[in-house]
Amino acid sequence: MRRRGRISFKTKLAATLCEMLTDDGTGKLVKIIPHEDAVKMTEDQVLSLFRFDHGLYHAQDGSDEFWNLTPMLIRAHDRKTRERDIPQMAKTRRIEKGQEEFRARLLAKDRGEPRPPSRWPKRKMRKPKDGKEDRRDL
Repeated sequence: MRRRGRISFKTKLAATLCEMLTDDGTGKLVKIIPHEDAVKMTEDQVLSLFRFDHGLYHAQDGSDEFWNLTPMLIRAHDRKTRERDIPQMAKTRRIEKGQEEFRARLLAKDRGEPRPPSRWPKRKMRKPKDGKEDRRDL
């Protein structure tokens, strides 16, 4: 009996990706790559179908460690990036910008700098034309 050769990391990764399951639309789990198709493919072809998605966005200091990466088919990864990740990162940037502006205003007030003009016009209290107070405003 001959000794079995070492199985390469690329082979192990391709085999693992071929075992991934997805919902076929009826609630039944099926392999992402059907066995009949996988047999006809090379390891490089299998690996070329996937991208690794960051759970915690890389742009927000998400790690490249294994626990923060999820293999996804390219089309699904692109859809998730377009519909969820990009809008979420833009919202985070808007919130951070608003908070930074707020902190800058507080620090300016603390240093005694003049306040910038309000974007809201001042409202003047008006008396009724007949000179009587309007009880509804009280």
